[in-house]
Amino acid sequence: MTRGTRFRHATAIAAVALLGMTACAADTTADPAAAPAVEQDDASNGLSADLTDRDGQNVGTFSLSEQNGMVRGEVSLTDLTLDAGFHGFHLHETAECDADAPDGAFTTAGGHWNPDDADHPEHPGDMPSLLVTEDGTAEATFVTDRFTFDDLPTEGVAVILHEDPDNYAHIPDRYQSEDADGPGPDETTLATGDAGDRYACATITP
Repeated sequence: MTRGTRFRHATAIAAVALLGMTACAADTTADPAAAPAVEQDDASNGLSADLTDRDGQNVGTFSLSEQNGMVRGEVSLTDLTLDAGFHGFHLHETAECDADAPDGAFTTAGGHWNPDDADHPEHPGDMPSLLVTEDGTAEATFVTDRFTFDDLPTEGVAVILHEDPDNYAHIPDRYQSEDADGPGPDETTLATGDAGDRYACATITP
């Protein structure tokens, strides 16, 4: 075999090998068993609303989406005039946000959304507190299995951001309230977590 013949033979072998590699790669990609698993996304259409403070200013957005029996909440707020720190954040039973209500701003939203008549913090409407930063912003994402979209009342609920921290009714027995006969949380704490006045509100309707 001459040198030129050997070179042409080697070139042909390399071409066949490359073609085989290409075919194998194509076969692997086309094989469903070999393809990477992709999580099924069956998220429903989301619900969203703008939160307005007591002065009528838009301070950000809150949204809910549902997937695989879980509800995902996302909140993004800016220009808050609250003290830096944690603030109570809940769904309330009535979809009505009246900043000028006679009993106080947004009291028209009623109490926490609590269809099962449970104590706080076991209400379906109890959500994680929001951490407000020094620059007046708050960002949070959470997932809950306490309710689904089907559980929401058809007339909707309100979303309330409070002035104070939510203690989640965690009052050890060594503390005695002047409003209770025995130690531990009193009736107000069991209803609201002592989160204080209502700072911002939005309505969510399924």
